[in-house]
Amino acid sequence: MTRAFDLEEPVGRDEELALADELLRATLADTTSGQPHARALLISGDAGMGKTTLVHALDSRASALGLGFTVGHCLDLATGVALGPVVQALRSHVHRNVSDPATLPSSAAWLASTAPSAAAGSLARLLDAAESLAEVAPFVLVLEDLHWADESVRSWALAVLRTCRAPLLLGLTYRTEELGRHHPLRPVLVELGRSPGSVHLELPALEAKPIAELGRRRTGRELDLGTIASLVERSEGNPLFVEELLDAHGDGVPGPLRDLLLRHVDRLTAPSARLARLASVGGSVVDVDVLQDASGVTGEQFSAALQEILDGNVIVRRGDRFSFRHALLREAIHDELLPRERAEMHAALARALRARVEAGSTAERWQYGAALALHAYAAHDVPLAFDASVWAGLAGKQYGAGAAADHFERALELWDKVPDAAERSDLARTDLPRLAAKVLTNEGDRARVHALLRQAVDLLPVDGDPLAASRVYTAIGNEWIQVRGVLDQGEALDRAIDLAGPTPTRELAEALVAAAFHESRMLRFGVSLTLAHRALDVATALGAVDLVPKARWEEAGALWDLGRCDESLEVHRAAVHEAEQSDQPGLTLEMAGELAGSLLRKGQTEEGLGLARRTRAAAQRAGLPRLVAFAAEQEAEWLIQDGEFAAAEALYDDECLPARQTYRDCWFRVRLLVARGEGAAAAALEEETIAEHELVPGIDNTPRLIEAHEQRGDVGRVLSTTEAMLLEVAATDSPLVLAQAACHGLRARVLAVAGGVAPSAELVRLSADALAFAQSHSSADWVESWFGVHLAVATALEAQLLGDPAIAECRRAAALGARHGRYTALRPRLELARALLAHAAREEGRELLVATWHEAHTMGAHWVEEQATRTARRFRVGLPLDGGGPGPLNRLTPREREVLELIATGATDRAIATTLFITEKTASAHVGRVLAKLGVSNRGQAAAVARSAQQRTDH
Repeated sequence: MTRAFDLEEPVGRDEELALADELLRATLADTTSGQPHARALLISGDAGMGKTTLVHALDSRASALGLGFTVGHCLDLATGVALGPVVQALRSHVHRNVSDPATLPSSAAWLASTAPSAAAGSLARLLDAAESLAEVAPFVLVLEDLHWADESVRSWALAVLRTCRAPLLLGLTYRTEELGRHHPLRPVLVELGRSPGSVHLELPALEAKPIAELGRRRTGRELDLGTIASLVERSEGNPLFVEELLDAHGDGVPGPLRDLLLRHVDRLTAPSARLARLASVGGSVVDVDVLQDASGVTGEQFSAALQEILDGNVIVRRGDRFSFRHALLREAIHDELLPRERAEMHAALARALRARVEAGSTAERWQYGAALALHAYAAHDVPLAFDASVWAGLAGKQYGAGAAADHFERALELWDKVPDAAERSDLARTDLPRLAAKVLTNEGDRARVHALLRQAVDLLPVDGDPLAASRVYTAIGNEWIQVRGVLDQGEALDRAIDLAGPTPTRELAEALVAAAFHESRMLRFGVSLTLAHRALDVATALGAVDLVPKARWEEAGALWDLGRCDESLEVHRAAVHEAEQSDQPGLTLEMAGELAGSLLRKGQTEEGLGLARRTRAAAQRAGLPRLVAFAAEQEAEWLIQDGEFAAAEALYDDECLPARQTYRDCWFRVRLLVARGEGAAAAALEEETIAEHELVPGIDNTPRLIEAHEQRGDVGRVLSTTEAMLLEVAATDSPLVLAQAACHGLRARVLAVAGGVAPSAELVRLSADALAFAQSHSSADWVESWFGVHLAVATALEAQLLGDPAIAECRRAAALGARHGRYTALRPRLELARALLAHAAREEGRELLVATWHEAHTMGAHWVEEQATRTARRFRVGLPLDGGGPGPLNRLTPREREVLELIATGATDRAIATTLFITEKTASAHVGRVLAKLGVSNRGQAAAVARSAQQRTDH
């Protein structure tokens, strides 16, 4: 049945409403408890946060439970009579709930009169009246806006909670923003909070989902994602502000809302109001030191003005951070400024920031440089705006901030307005789009990057500076994919190196680093290593401490793919340290994230996970979402390998999606879909992304596509895709790449034989060559790594194709896979189980097959589970439950199937809870869902269904 108050529930307040329900039921229960007492519900929040809306919901819920409800409203401190809100509330309760005044207790009878005198409303008399009314019937009494209450009302509220021995719930609402340091309500709230009968609800800001629902209710339509994001940002989750913004026309702060917000500023003295206006020009977050320098106000005067602003709740302090109480409050103050006053304030802030930019660390130069560029531009100081844009861009590039590209593009816009731009910046004009592209190269906006690089080429003069041209061609060659309309990447890099000249220059070092990267992308790792060493020599000779770690990073990458993994890790660690020492936060975090991934693939799981988590935390502190995502990806990938699919997805959604890199999102989604056995969806998504982003199918993405086609049962696509990949990697000198490729090649051949299809001679040759190279270049450095798992599997598959039992090879592959996660081990274990069953080791094979099936079933690796089920049918092995065919069991989740298995043994809820490490209450809930899904009424019938499924599997 739908309750009346379900129809218009306050949005986003489920937890608060649930707590209110508990208090209402407790108040009702107090009527028979023998020891009734007053309770208090304190509801706090800024103006517009929904306190009154929650009170209305409380009214509806109280009425549904048969509780009385009444409200009194506190007025401004300067008006009203003593205890007026209490009298108002009690009289309203009497008139609303008492039909015959003669039945009132004597202590409350006077409330029925139409005009009680002020004297009649004494504190003691009102306490008696409230208690006697609650003794007759429990009720809720709410006093709204307690921040405006006088001493008499505050004293009455305290006294009720301390002395009332009747079932009364006292609701008190107040605005937190009104409570300055010396507000008289503060000590009262402390006393109220100490009472065991008091519960405090501070209403939090609404999140995106409830804001979207509020918008739908307000407008009668679904809001688009852009509108919702804007409402979230501007309203900061305040429901009233959301509604006002929805009703407003234009981009400014709506008039009624502006008046509500500016009441805080209207109370300030003139010096404090001017300081607040200056702060509004600086942004929502207030740098107090910069504000003081810009204000020109002396220490004591500044402190006094700032304290008045804090006491007036215009600006709030949270730890060491100062900010406007609300972004719309800052916006409203800012909008009130006259244009000239606003420009003068921007100029004052620019003067205060400049010294900090010139003398700061990378982080400070980025933070203050970005602000300086904004203020100088707004102050119409074009030369300073140009300088600051260049400074901010360079600092942001070093810091790792994608927003640095905006500053380079702003500087490019201003170039013609500054006569000596080249001398001021020590840059060529063509450097600005080049640098912007460099900043964005890993941010996911490929179209913008390529447009900037084409712009850089177009700006190159015919007979210009060869070093400037070298820098542009280096940027083109360093891109992930070919830039249309310009030179081929390899040709661009050759030209960059040639233009840089033979003597050591920064341009030569950067071109060599880019060439090493490009050669790695082409899978020519020996050449890459040589170029990386040359780049390192040039950078070291120049003393270019910022380029040394970049060259060493390329060296580490080439060493890794050549199979020299231990040496690579040491070089990589040195590169991370050197990047940190050279004050390059972005580069440090990116290198550390990649190092974490290498450690995980090497099998050094504890160190790798620890580094990934530390790097993610550091990137979060630095405010670099792309690098947060990159570090989180390493851990998410490990979670997939370990079969923790839900945890991997949750981590990815929380930490990676905010970076908005759609192509990287595809990589993860496809990997997860494949792991879960959703091959059709995985193949469609991978192919769509390859086409959309013009990616070249290679060792980075083709293995996922091969696995997806295999799960779909499309043998033809598996063979063609695998052959294309083998052709792509045939010339590489990396045993790691070829081990992975050989694994997929030999698996495709096994699949072809099983399907009665003859693989092409080219596929046979390429897969055999790849395996032979990987085996001949195997070493202790990498054979137990994640790539070593592929080598072991490939060796086992080769033995199978030759007709050998391959038990020893499969056993090694299974053992090695287990070092790299439970999911990684599934297929090697399945192959070992098949080999054992096929070659007279039936008991061991049966046990391993059942265990593998159960592992796949539990983690949700459905394709492997299905393959294990088919193997069980082929070798007549009984499984605990048949997950393959249609029937009622397919409606159960993996956890519910575990519960059913235990039900079939006669386990009680307590025994199920103990076995599965869950609470008895949760076990009982699972049992109820199992019975409902199976359509049975008791445990015995459920056990019969389980036994029937077992018998079908056995036969």
